[in-house]
Amino acid sequence: QKFQLVPGNLHDSHSTHVKSNPMPIYSQAVAMAEHFKAASSCPICLDYLENPMHLICGYICCLRCMNSLRKGPDGKGVLCPFCPVVSQKNDIRPAAQLGALVSKIKELEPKLRAALQMNPRMRKFQVDMTLDVDTANNYLIISEDLRRVRCGNFRQNRKEQAERFDSALCVLGVPRFTSGRHYWEVNVGTSKVWDVGVCKESVNRQGNVVLSSELGFWTVGLREGQIYFASTKPLTGLWVSPGLHRVGIYLDITTRVISFYNVGDRSHIFTFTKISATEPLRPCFAHADTSRDDHGYLSVCVINNSIASSPIYPGQGNYTLEHRKHPQ
Repeated sequence: QKFQLVPGNLHDSHSTHVKSNPMPIYSQAVAMAEHFKAASSCPICLDYLENPMHLICGYICCLRCMNSLRKGPDGKGVLCPFCPVVSQKNDIRPAAQLGALVSKIKELEPKLRAALQMNPRMRKFQVDMTLDVDTANNYLIISEDLRRVRCGNFRQNRKEQAERFDSALCVLGVPRFTSGRHYWEVNVGTSKVWDVGVCKESVNRQGNVVLSSELGFWTVGLREGQIYFASTKPLTGLWVSPGLHRVGIYLDITTRVISFYNVGDRSHIFTFTKISATEPLRPCFAHADTSRDDHGYLSVCVINNSIASSPIYPGQGNYTLEHRKHPQ
């Protein structure tokens, strides 16, 4: 198995600084808006909570979504999706206060969407990025200009070294980030299985790799060409409008947030808050789609919008295909 994913009053003297450097305030506003968005969403239908109910363990979902929960071992009560606690009928109670809060958030939805909208000023912090072939799994094909990656069918002859992902279909990018604000865009093409984001410099690169924020990976990804999610624990399902071709990634180490955007319509996809700032962070890319589609690759977008070279495919060889086409 080559790839595994397991399903947190400005003083007047500061006013000039705030006006000339609005991005930290914007990052905080996005983080707050994302918190409201997450708190008001049902984990099952991903829509606004409607008549929210909570189980005895504290799990909350819509009243209508309760019917989709598994029954207890004896056929009575319902089982929480994230713990072994069974809630009997009398244990299930309405979350009236949360319901009232969700109603207020729905009223504020236009302003919430505006706060989450991609800010054009982000491009001011765009970085020139390439892929670090020394970290690339040997089944990943890297273009000559080090800006495109896709999964191939044959193992490539790269030297063994500690910094290389030996099983996970991952590659890191350069430069490393230790401070400040940074922005880049990734064209995901027609790829049906991918992940993009950042990770700690020290993440495990040997054996099976679990993409999880708890383990130092802050990414969004796609599975089966239709299921989007963020690498929280548990995974957070994402609603992304059709036509996602280019992902904008904004990293603000000062405020410890990383946000993802659909560049096509500038809509917000997801924001991680309280990311680690104790060690360098690296851009992270994963690709596990072995289809031969000419556009089935991940491409780091060039600042001047010039077209990167096409990916290079290895010659045929007597190699055994050890990785799975579709990761777990």
